Amino acid sequence: MKLLALDIDGTLITKEHVLTEGVRSALLRAQRDYDTRIILASGRPTPALGALAEALQIADYGGYLMPFNGGKILEAGSKRLLSAQLLDADLIPQLYHLVQEHGVNILTYTEDCILTEREDDPYAEKEIVITGMPIKRVPSFIEAASEDLAKCLAVGPLEKLIPLEAAVKEQLGTRVGAFRSSDYFLELVPLGVNKGSALARLLDILGMTPQDLIAIGDNYNDLEMIELAGTGVAMGNAPEDIQRRADFVTRSNAEDGVAYALEQLLFV
Repeated sequence: MKLLALDIDGTLITKEHVLTEGVRSALLRAQRDYDTRIILASGRPTPALGALAEALQIADYGGYLMPFNGGKILEAGSKRLLSAQLLDADLIPQLYHLVQEHGVNILTYTEDCILTEREDDPYAEKEIVITGMPIKRVPSFIEAASEDLAKCLAVGPLEKLIPLEAAVKEQLGTRVGAFRSSDYFLELVPLGVNKGSALARLLDILGMTPQDLIAIGDNYNDLEMIELAGTGVAMGNAPEDIQRRADFVTRSNAEDGVAYALEQLLFV
């Protein structure tokens, strides 16, 4: 059995958020004919993985969901929670005020919607498009975020997110991990949470090793899993420094790069 961890945005789907038939067919073949279990490893919240998991029949083949950059690991079929790492409640006000000081917006998630104080934010609109989840405007983010959270997301222009990332690491870096998943998203998660550490936990649960894992990604939040995997794959649209740290560089997400990687690495 092999495990195949796939980032979604910039990797599995095109920039138009389309799962092409070429990629879908290749992934169905990997599961059906090569005893491969797929792990959807994304910064997205759990509900935003559902449509892709269904299109790829991941539950039928015993695959896994890894939302929130690894903050949670679930069996795709039963939705049984295998692992969860959550932000401590006292961190939410601190993150909120730090984000506000840098002039950007902060979001988080329920099972049904995205919570924010500013529903007219163009960067929040990008998250709506990506996740397919509606925005719910709340008068107080701190009061609304009353349950334990797997992550918060700071959204705004890159020139504001870069100093915010540095400030989070300086002031809260012993408890919070901060990394950019795009030029306008800064992920705020419990320290130590990333796709690589989550996959290491899943490998341990399954009694498998990194040599059993192929991981494909395109951005900085994919680095840990690309470096963990026995075969780490960078997309052709990934930044050059990510490509240099991968074992294999495939075509871009506009060129069915996931399918090409499987043809070269698995279907041999």
